[in-house]
Amino acid sequence: MGNLKKLSIKFFLTIFFIMVSYNNFVFSREINLKDIENYLNSISSLNSEIVQTDQNGNEIFGSLKLKKPGKLRIEYFNNKSDHLIVGSNGIIAIIDYNSNSEPLRYPIKGTPLKFLSENDINLNDKRIVSKLKKNKNFIKLEIKEKKPTIGLGKIILKFQTDPIKILGWEIPISEIETTEIELSQPKFNKNLDDDLFYIAAEIMKFKNSKN
Repeated sequence: MGNLKKLSIKFFLTIFFIMVSYNNFVFSREINLKDIENYLNSISSLNSEIVQTDQNGNEIFGSLKLKKPGKLRIEYFNNKSDHLIVGSNGIIAIIDYNSNSEPLRYPIKGTPLKFLSENDINLNDKRIVSKLKKNKNFIKLEIKEKKPTIGLGKIILKFQTDPIKILGWEIPISEIETTEIELSQPKFNKNLDDDLFYIAAEIMKFKNSKN
């Protein structure tokens, strides 16, 4: 009876260690492009405070609102920038309240921000090159268009790994200039009013401020 009890305990311990080893293997596997793609496609909206930093270390604080597909709003909290960026219906408008010039408009598909605002992101698309760069505590995903229409056509997304969560991104403007966005207390998949992304209304406010 004693031998049977010892065998039972040994069997239980063997099964236990096999299960622990299996679970460690499952949870320690490396994150791949498909994991990131699935995560990005699971996001329908994003509402976050941001810290925007340029290549000289200058910081601007603001907020970002994104709603798929193709809706974006970035505004700032202080006087370092009097710009509003608002996008919808395939267009991004940049409104400079310090200027009397007509707001600039770009097709959102011509900017790297499309990789955040599209409903169905395909990181294996033949028109782009996707590269993962892994660090101990986070990973970066570089997405570069093979034939960019505006600028360098590149965005570098930063994620924490366990669980996967976007931390921010970097957009190289030139070979020496870059803009980095860091998210602060982001909220995902919450309802955002479509009026926040109404370009015509924002341009009207801009024009009225000049009268």
